[in-house]
Amino acid sequence: MFRLLYNIFLPFLALFATPFWLWKTHKRGGLTTRLLEKIARYDANSPEETNSQRRPIYLHAVSVGEVNIARKLISQWTLMHPEERFLLAVGTSTGFDLANQSPPPRTEVLYAPLDLSLILKEFFDRYRPSLIVLIEHEVWPNLLHHATKRKIPVALANARLSQRSGRRLQKLRPLLGPTYEILAWVGAQSTDDAPRLAAIGIREQALSIVGSVKFDPALETPSTPSTDPTSLMATLGEGPVLMSLSTFAGEEILFAKAAAKVPGCRIVIIPRHMERREEITHELNEAGFTTVLRSTGETRTTVNSKTKILVIDSTGEMPAFTKKASVAFIGKTLFSQGGQNPCEAIAAKVPVVAGPHFGNFEPLVSELQKVTGIQIINNETELTQTLTTLIKNPQLRDKQIKAASLMLETHREATKKTVESLARLLKLA
Repeated sequence: MFRLLYNIFLPFLALFATPFWLWKTHKRGGLTTRLLEKIARYDANSPEETNSQRRPIYLHAVSVGEVNIARKLISQWTLMHPEERFLLAVGTSTGFDLANQSPPPRTEVLYAPLDLSLILKEFFDRYRPSLIVLIEHEVWPNLLHHATKRKIPVALANARLSQRSGRRLQKLRPLLGPTYEILAWVGAQSTDDAPRLAAIGIREQALSIVGSVKFDPALETPSTPSTDPTSLMATLGEGPVLMSLSTFAGEEILFAKAAAKVPGCRIVIIPRHMERREEITHELNEAGFTTVLRSTGETRTTVNSKTKILVIDSTGEMPAFTKKASVAFIGKTLFSQGGQNPCEAIAAKVPVVAGPHFGNFEPLVSELQKVTGIQIINNETELTQTLTTLIKNPQLRDKQIKAASLMLETHREATKKTVESLARLLKLA
């Protein structure tokens, strides 16, 4: 019944959403013929599955966060099983650009097909994947249905479910339960996630608690090859580096004003969405800052400007720049809800500061707070005070880094455990 209703309404929803999605993709610079892959129209030069080739493992990722998880899984998988081939299917243009700039070995990057039966039939006929791996909670009913018909196992990696989402989905279990029951294996991030996942219909015998691939310190998130950030950041002069990561609207200007009050520091801003570059530079220039864009090298200055800010408006370079930070502020935590991943900074031995809205990363953030592995601020004044304290006190920075790193150790080798489980599933297929 659910799939019937889903297939009735999905085409209308897709038609309604397409113009908005295309406009958003255009703003990000991703409007190319490769988007036709979403309706299973592939370039003639695109690799095609033949009987002589090994059937690929299909990893389905939505955007940048899921792509990074998929890339870590593929990197680990290639180390353990170098004979495997992979398809990395991505939903957004930013995620596609990230994956396509530096694809893992033996991996073809493509846009994920829309979850419509005719499109999926074309996709499956062409590529014939041996295993489907969904990332976090990307469970698509038609994809699962067609995989089941073709006897292809489907797994859910790095699965998590908040209390709020769990309550909502549990009410819909009579409709959604049969879809979740199809999953052959689900790797839960924590002991808190596992019972909530079981409550929505995932079979308990299919559930394993393996930790978070995203938080796993044993394997770095791959970085896009780029110019060494050292030479670029030298244009800002000397001194400690205050860096904001994955910021959203309103956070860039607040961070800039707070960081500018810390004497002798260099300031770097990495927004979550690079297409906001004009909005960000305009706002910073209006506030009296000089800005330098990573993508073009363009410098925009104002009268009496004393502070220069480097804005990284590129895709895939954040891991490389993060390693150069003295202190990192994590975005989507002050004016937007949910938070962004603090673990890349922690893994790079950088102390983390953030706003109070970090719901998507619970219970990790609460645990970090208990051991003073993260500093939570509520406004510009508190941010300035916290940044100043951390810069002036290297022993405090080291103490915070050590406490945060110990917390991440609980997720060590989550990537390896996930790949081991998926490889076993592949052998049973």
